[in-house]
Amino acid sequence: MLVTDTIVAIASGWGQSAHALIRCSGPGLASTLVPALGSALPGPHGIGAVRVRLAPHIELPSLAIYYQAPRSYTGQDCLELLVPGNPLLLERIIAALTAIPGVREATPGEFSARAYLHGKLTLEQAEAVAATIAARTQDDLDAAASIASGISFDRYRDWTEEVATLLALVEAGVDFTDQEDVV
Repeated sequence: MLVTDTIVAIASGWGQSAHALIRCSGPGLASTLVPALGSALPGPHGIGAVRVRLAPHIELPSLAIYYQAPRSYTGQDCLELLVPGNPLLLERIIAALTAIPGVREATPGEFSARAYLHGKLTLEQAEAVAATIAARTQDDLDAAASIASGISFDRYRDWTEEVATLLALVEAGVDFTDQEDVV
């Protein structure tokens, strides 16, 4: 994973809504994506209308929300595009954006990984995001909330310490079997 690339991905579910959110993140995002948009990006932490170029004479009106580094989810410049939720249209938008040199489609979890690497999330919080996204039942969501709160990790840390202590005692018993005063 290169954190110097600009990455794009659909941040909302496919075809589940009338609208979809496409997230973009990377250093130099403003200069990288301007060619694909019909205008400059909104100012820092701004919201504005842009036009996503899908072909030489086809532009899609979109609402853009721009977050300037380091005040974004990933800690890098970040742009979110609110577009119609049509799956075919989403594919075309992603294709148009990834056709720009230096822009590629994000791998699963890459936005959260960048947030972790830039100190925006702890490892537990990043794992909770992944667990929440992967959740299929209420029990899964409850488990993700437990991870986010740190309860699970406190319990696992206690178990790890107990197992390490027991292992040390077993190893001491094996190593010093010939001595009577080692218990």
